Amino acid sequence: MIEERADLLRRVRRVRLATQIRVRGTITGQHRSIFRGSGLELADLREYQPGDDLRAIDWKVTARCARPYVREFAEDREQTFYLVVDRSGSTGFGAGRAKAERIAELAASLLVSAIDARERVGLCLFSDRIDRFVPARGGRAQLGRILAALADPSPASGRTDLAGVLHALTRRLPRRCTVLLLSDLLDDAGYDEPLQRLAHRHEVVAVRVADPRERALPDVGLVRAEDAETGEQVWVDTSDPAVRARFAEVTAGAEAATDRALRRAGVRAVSCTTDEPLERAAARLFARGGG
Repeated sequence: MIEERADLLRRVRRVRLATQIRVRGTITGQHRSIFRGSGLELADLREYQPGDDLRAIDWKVTARCARPYVREFAEDREQTFYLVVDRSGSTGFGAGRAKAERIAELAASLLVSAIDARERVGLCLFSDRIDRFVPARGGRAQLGRILAALADPSPASGRTDLAGVLHALTRRLPRRCTVLLLSDLLDDAGYDEPLQRLAHRHEVVAVRVADPRERALPDVGLVRAEDAETGEQVWVDTSDPAVRARFAEVTAGAEAATDRALRRAGVRAVSCTTDEPLERAAARLFARGGG
């Protein structure tokens, strides 16, 4: 376990040197960090002035004082972030590198950046349930604690229940924070409504990790394919052009449906693949607007 954690940290440190990621919890310069949370805490109350935002009116104080008062906020320099990491069976797939490994690398990159910026970071590992939950804290001890959990190869449940996990998170996270969802987002059950509820209370960024072979079926003849989550097996003739075309069509439809769900929820999405260099994938997380 200690060796796996040290190896993961070494890879992430090299990425930080290569990409020169800088995180400060707010928007600075020409680059918008993925760590940009709401950053607001109540600082004071004052009487309403013409032109003030009506959404800032504190109705309870207004009722007590019989005249309108608005809330003023101060920037909260210390933000709270939760890494929500998919450990279900489908993330074990990968032609060269498993999606689970790339997800762990990206999560560790985000973790190190946030801890270096003196932010609070928590962790949620999930499959068809929340398998492990680490409350948000700051400091080097938290860095080691979460790295150890990310490097732990212990298998979780093979199945995915993203809707149930998002429901549980909405109830579990007490204050507004930024939720960084790292997953392949492969769940046929549908998670639109719980994602919208979570995004209504928190800022949510979806980091979607895919493997190239999930999008284009290679021509390798007759193969036996197995569903990583259900164990169901089928024989597939990958040399048949019609089979490959149908596979590409179904995959494109599923990705389009996922994109629509993320847009409806107002979730910012970043897409990464298992075959691209880690430096490029990590840099995309911190690029303006994601992508």
